[in-house]
This record gives sequence, C-alpha cells and structure tokens, in this order.
Amino acid sequence: MAAMPAPVEQSPADEMSDALAEVRQLIVDLRDAAQDGRELARRYSEILQNGVDEYCVEFEQRAESALTRLESIR
Repeated sequence: MAAMPAPVEQSPADEMSDALAEVRQLIVDLRDAAQDGRELARRYSEILQNGVDEYCVEFEQRAESALTRLESIR
C-alpha cells in the first residue's frame, strides 16, 4: 500500500481567502433560500386567499338565500 501524502498546510493568507470564499458562498446560499421562501409564501398566500374568497362567496350566497326566504315569510 502506498503511503498517504501529508496534508499541505495553508498559509494564513490562504486560510483567510478560503474563509472569505466560504462566507461569500454562505451569503449567496442564504439569499437564494430567502428568495425561495418568499416565493413559496406568496404562492401559499394566493392559495389561501383563493380558498377564503371561494368560501366567502359560497357563504354569502347561502346567507342571501336564507335572508330571502326569511323575508318572504313575513
């Protein structure tokens, strides 16, 4: 079996550069995740709004029908 080469130590400048690159990538990833979250929230908001509108229209129609029946009884 061949021996594994010893890890090459980085200079402090290289470590700093790597750390900065990692932080920059983290910022990009967080921005992307935030954008995805906003888009998902907008989609669910639209779905909920449509559901609420549908039920409101249905109940409004039922209430108007019941009110019409009540008024016709007088």
